[in-house]
Amino acid sequence: MHSSFRQSFLTILLFPAASLHGIAQPPHFIQMPLYSVAVEPGNPPWLTIERDHQAVFEVPIVAGLASDTQEEHLSGIEFSFRETGSGSWELSATAQSTLWTGRRFEWRFFPDHIEFQQFAAGHGKLGRNYFLSNGVSNRWDKGTTDGHVWDATLYADRYFAPNPNHANQFEFNIAMPQILGFSVDRQQDSEQDFRPERITGIFAPPPLFLAFHMDKTWTGIGIGAHPGEYQFPALEYTGSRYAGASFFVDYMGYRPLDGDFASPVLAITFAYDPLDALQAYTEWLDKSGFSTQPAAKDVYWHHLPIFCGWAEQTVESVPKGEAPNKLATQANYEKWLSILNDRNLPVGTVVIDDKWQQAYGTFEVDEKKWPDLKGFVAAQHARGRHVLLWIPVAQTDGLPPSLCVTAQGKCVTADAGSPAYEAYLRPRIRHLVQDIGIDGFKEDWVGAPAAPGLPLTGPATGIEFVRRFQWILYSETHKWKPDAMVETQTVNALFRESSDLIRLNDIWYATRNVPNVLRLRAGIAHISGWPLVDTDNASSTTLKDWWAYMQAQPTIGIPALYFVTRTESTQESPSDDQWTALAALWRSYIDLLKSR
Repeated sequence: MHSSFRQSFLTILLFPAASLHGIAQPPHFIQMPLYSVAVEPGNPPWLTIERDHQAVFEVPIVAGLASDTQEEHLSGIEFSFRETGSGSWELSATAQSTLWTGRRFEWRFFPDHIEFQQFAAGHGKLGRNYFLSNGVSNRWDKGTTDGHVWDATLYADRYFAPNPNHANQFEFNIAMPQILGFSVDRQQDSEQDFRPERITGIFAPPPLFLAFHMDKTWTGIGIGAHPGEYQFPALEYTGSRYAGASFFVDYMGYRPLDGDFASPVLAITFAYDPLDALQAYTEWLDKSGFSTQPAAKDVYWHHLPIFCGWAEQTVESVPKGEAPNKLATQANYEKWLSILNDRNLPVGTVVIDDKWQQAYGTFEVDEKKWPDLKGFVAAQHARGRHVLLWIPVAQTDGLPPSLCVTAQGKCVTADAGSPAYEAYLRPRIRHLVQDIGIDGFKEDWVGAPAAPGLPLTGPATGIEFVRRFQWILYSETHKWKPDAMVETQTVNALFRESSDLIRLNDIWYATRNVPNVLRLRAGIAHISGWPLVDTDNASSTTLKDWWAYMQAQPTIGIPALYFVTRTESTQESPSDDQWTALAALWRSYIDLLKSR
């Protein structure tokens, strides 16, 4: 912080808000119950946000809006600061742009939060929409920014990300970057790269939000837009680099600016706990119309214990060097369920995992693996069970070329926004639900095209790409079976309209203290709008950790089991006493459900 400004700012704080020795309070300072703000004129003008008389963020009042080929530079900044009533204030700014014909910026200061939004007029294709900076600094230089004063200075010491990863790390130092959404190929990712900030996708997308820690306070930064306008794959945080930090979304040229543009809104929320900050952000999304309403009904069978055969597929195949998806057969699932029957485990839902399909993109049954899927489903229904099918999002495998998005002669993704793709998909979903008797789907491999220049059908780009696919899946499934279950990992308030419950997702090999890790994931899902969660299974951990989690599952969400013989990584088998105890635990869980 500039020393002269710091001195004047502290001087202002020493006096009552109404007057300074009888002189009216300077208009560039406000004091709110949870925070204070001051604006220092300069090039650009600078805004400081404090908690408990300590600066948390120092940011320019303007931000950049790049095209798909060029960064923007701003000049001639002018601003005004006024009280808007009900204890709120507004800062409005204008600037001259090297790219756009008109630029305007608004800061709105409410008693419990702050909002920032930028506006542009002109013509072109949009690239990065920055928040709190006009570019991205590099490791040892200013990068695409116009220098340190054009970036965000963060005085926080660490941040919380509601973005579970395989390293089970939720808190990071401020230098570590974060992608909140779908993976963007900034650098070549590797499946073997276990740096948590590079591992994305367990919640896909998660809340577009981070909470920054300063002493005993947590200050949240999150964004929101009206449904239909999430046409970017992620909110990206660069980490605090040499010239400062940056937050941005990247439209990658898919969103045109033809006249006027209003950016997503950035909200700054205030709390003393990261999940409380997330709660405040979620409430802001709902109040602002930036989320969707839940469509799910509370159906009894959705709560029943789940058996998914994935871990048993890996247990039997991986030691032999074979592909697990080859074992997703009717014969195997009947064998595994027979073992569960002998153990008197009261399974209520069976998930047939990867790969029951002929091809990932077609929703057609592989009849060599499943010669009588309809008969299998009927047999489970006769036992009071329901059956879900595992499906990936918008895969190209088996699709006709006319439904593909093509790049360099290769089909890279299904065109989820195309009416022709929807017309192709809906009757296939209907056939599985109405004719075969399937009770729903478990969604996986959730991702969106994150490369510029693809001929996607708008506005189904970025996060809206996945939202479109999921809405087709959800609406068609529930059309033919109103009490169906569509299970997703889209822990983002935009997706409440097309998800019955959230799966807490994979628990990978190094995970210890599994119950606490999954309770935190469940807490994020609950805050984001899902009361019901599938606990998934700790099948790739040690037997000790698996058993601790199995006992804790009923207090977290729906109990789930993935294998019938042994754990995936350590190849340990539960004892007969453990299987007996698990059956008793599940029966008690079901008895409690019935009593409710």
